[in-house]
Amino acid sequence: MDELTLFDPDTGELVPAPSLDGPDVMDSWLLVDGRVRCLELHEQRFTASVARRHDIPEETIAAFLLRMRDMLPTGGHWFPRIECSRLGDLGLRVRRAPELSDTVRLWTATVPDPRAEPRIKGPDQGRLAELRRIATHFGSEEPVLLDPDGYLREGAFSAIGWWRDGTLCFPDPDAPVLPSVTRQLIEAVAGMRGVAVEYERVRPADITGLPVWVLSALHGIREAVHWTGNPAPASTEGARDEWQDALGRFATRIDRATPYPGEIQHA
Repeated sequence: MDELTLFDPDTGELVPAPSLDGPDVMDSWLLVDGRVRCLELHEQRFTASVARRHDIPEETIAAFLLRMRDMLPTGGHWFPRIECSRLGDLGLRVRRAPELSDTVRLWTATVPDPRAEPRIKGPDQGRLAELRRIATHFGSEEPVLLDPDGYLREGAFSAIGWWRDGTLCFPDPDAPVLPSVTRQLIEAVAGMRGVAVEYERVRPADITGLPVWVLSALHGIREAVHWTGNPAPASTEGARDEWQDALGRFATRIDRATPYPGEIQHA
């Protein structure tokens, strides 16, 4: 199932549409029986990204997000996506959630991060999808993006963290990376558990043999079990499941109250 509706700012309604002219900004999340992890953070990121690329009143975006909430299914497993087209049209795409996984195989992209707008989800979707297609030829699901000097940035569709001596590490959040909602929540879990979080500038060889976690709104935490061309990452021996359960506690039933676009920090 893949149903697209477009927002009519004059009526405040979402109406069925056959297509959207080239999604330019997008955001998505896992929706299970009407519950989602911190939907407001996804809405804030979407609002900020649309404002950077389009001259759309914030009130229009807020009205779209409010109507969008009413259109989301309240039962079943879904992976909805909100979109803004190159022409500035706002839309909601309701999609069935794909099968979820708790592990992932990594492949390091052989070209530097090709994105023109790394802080915005959408403009470079085609480039990232092509890297993912290449990764499948190497038996992997997620490409790892490096900067021109070979330092790790993130996954094509994920944030990446690693464990070093009991400390949870991430690349510098001020680097040109997508503000990850799931990373923000994992950092919150770390704070509640008294686990230190640090930021490092590393090449893949610098974290060889360490446990590696791959974070996304769809899967939550996936543990890397293979990295093409590198020794296999270590296991966290069940810690992933504990943290995934803690992450799940952020999921709440969707509030139909007006979403507040606000300001999103490094999420």
